Amino acid sequence: MPLRTSYAHLNTIQKGSFAEAYAKMAFTLEGFEVYSTEYDDRGVDFVIRNRSGKYYSVQVKATDRSANPFIYKSKFSATDDFLMCAVRLIEGEEPIIYLALCSDWDQNHGCLQFNQSGGNAGPYYEMRFAAKYERELSSFVFDQYADCIRG
Repeated sequence: MPLRTSYAHLNTIQKGSFAEAYAKMAFTLEGFEVYSTEYDDRGVDFVIRNRSGKYYSVQVKATDRSANPFIYKSKFSATDDFLMCAVRLIEGEEPIIYLALCSDWDQNHGCLQFNQSGGNAGPYYEMRFAAKYERELSSFVFDQYADCIRG
């Protein structure tokens, strides 16, 4: 039976929980060890370990066709082992996972932006899904990016 691809009936919390579970499953199927965190008060949803023994802290964000996922600067860890995982839930389509290490924001990618002026809660790092970034975003799709961090 194929995976259901209707998300409209889910509330924000349910979408976030689904995205986190889906990401954990994807990492597990790709050979990563996945460790759940006890609390999510530091911006880490779970931790993965690659084949070489390197650990990555993972923050998952659920998004849809039009919203850009973001992480507030206060929860964004500026280390090489912090991984943003954006799970795109588009009605009628299977989820698409995008990954980016914190260091990718330093590489001048148009699809990865730091908004210094920020919103009500302050500055934030975001992944942009506008059509003009579609080609660039392809290098951040889970299947390709997981190869880079597999070890």
